[in-house]
Amino acid sequence: MTKQQNLDNQASLSAPIEDLQVRIAFLDDLVEQLNEQVIRQHAEIADLKKQMQFLYQRVESADLSEGIEAFDPLSNIPPHY
Repeated sequence: MTKQQNLDNQASLSAPIEDLQVRIAFLDDLVEQLNEQVIRQHAEIADLKKQMQFLYQRVESADLSEGIEAFDPLSNIPPHY
């Protein structure tokens, strides 16, 4: 094998390897971005859970027995009917 053929063979093998290295670099970046998004969503979900717990506690602690009248659709007809 001549020196030129050896260089051609190395070049033909290095191009696909470089393409794979570039793809791996982009995939690593994508995985990192997705991981950061999952972390942000996890924090947002945790915050929303805390807010829901707070609202449930407020509803449970409120005395609604006196302030809200039972709704009867037959006797409480809206004025536009």
